[in-house]
Amino acid sequence: MSALLAEPVSVSRTDAYGRGLRVYMMDLVSNVPYYTGHLSAALGRMEGLRVTLGSITYSYDPAFFHRRGLRNDPGVLDFTYRLPKLPASLRRGAKLVESLVNLAAVAARFSTSRPDVLHVQFTPLVNYGLPFEIWLLRLARRLGIRIVYTVHNVLPQDTGERHRRTYEHIYRQADRLICHDQAAAVRLVGEFAIAPERISVIPHGPLFLPAGEISPKAARRRLGLREDECVVLWQGILRPYKGVSFLLDAWRRVADHNLGARLAIVGVGDDDQVRQVRRQVSELGLADQVRLELRFVSLDELTDYYSATDILVYPYSEITTSGALMTGIGYGKAIVASALPAFERILRDGENALLVPYGKVDALAECLSGLICCPELRRRLADGLNASQSAVTGWTDIAAQTRDCYAAAVSA
Repeated sequence: MSALLAEPVSVSRTDAYGRGLRVYMMDLVSNVPYYTGHLSAALGRMEGLRVTLGSITYSYDPAFFHRRGLRNDPGVLDFTYRLPKLPASLRRGAKLVESLVNLAAVAARFSTSRPDVLHVQFTPLVNYGLPFEIWLLRLARRLGIRIVYTVHNVLPQDTGERHRRTYEHIYRQADRLICHDQAAAVRLVGEFAIAPERISVIPHGPLFLPAGEISPKAARRRLGLREDECVVLWQGILRPYKGVSFLLDAWRRVADHNLGARLAIVGVGDDDQVRQVRRQVSELGLADQVRLELRFVSLDELTDYYSATDILVYPYSEITTSGALMTGIGYGKAIVASALPAFERILRDGENALLVPYGKVDALAECLSGLICCPELRRRLADGLNASQSAVTGWTDIAAQTRDCYAAAVSA
């Protein structure tokens, strides 16, 4: 996908700051590889920074970091991406071993060669009651390393209040917190008593960009989709909060009206989530109206799906920020989304999207049916969305704002 290809970039730059800030970008288990990769590549092109990308290879797209001109440095081990056929339970165990060894290696490295800034993207092990990432943060503080933590989700999705105390502690460890919108910053101040001056609001960038003009007709031909049907796309990682079950309940009502439309659900998920989606499609009798691509889809194929699609749908129950929405906006298609603060920051009901309260099945079905039946409404919403593209910030600007955040953390 040519839009994601880049000339290799040096992540060792000196500098506007005198010698260059040394940054360890930590996403050790590759939770958000596209976010981390785009950001690291953009930071690597800036004067005054030396960035080390601390991450294992992303198993679903092993060449991604290389395409961005990056070399990932996980610590010691980087092998689970080579085991795609290993049973899920064994693979999780192998990934845990890999993560623990790499955390220990990073801690040992910090003791002898300290970065100026530790930029943490996720601390996934704490969600399983394992304290090792917190121990690393404590060590970093004792060593005088400044900690920047990106709050992708104020609390882990689909977990309620279970981890609130843990994240209160994590947020206290950080010198600076990055949020992607003001709503998340307000929550940090109100719910966690974080001083506003410790928070930087830096937007989320698009994860995948259109590789020039791609003919919807050609994209449909490559995907085996009919030219005369309206295509609705849900794309992402299958997780309960992303609302696929809600969407399928609504689609059952849409399908009853024989509107000549097809729903495509494209994305990966754990075995339980995949089984649940397949079972619901079967129980609702939607096999002929829903296309399931429950696997990792290459970037070229994903571009075809976005190009072939008439309507994008984001039926989430909760969200702090959405890289999927930032990506979808770049394709200029009609959007239906849940009425959530993170979406309402950009989407305005009836102007550039249709917004529906989560869980209102009839309302979602009505919005989808109306868009399917009215190409003019789809064009009007898409035009409104194209006029809103200034709300989507590019990675160069995001990197500049992130560098300012690092400078504030170091000078504090």
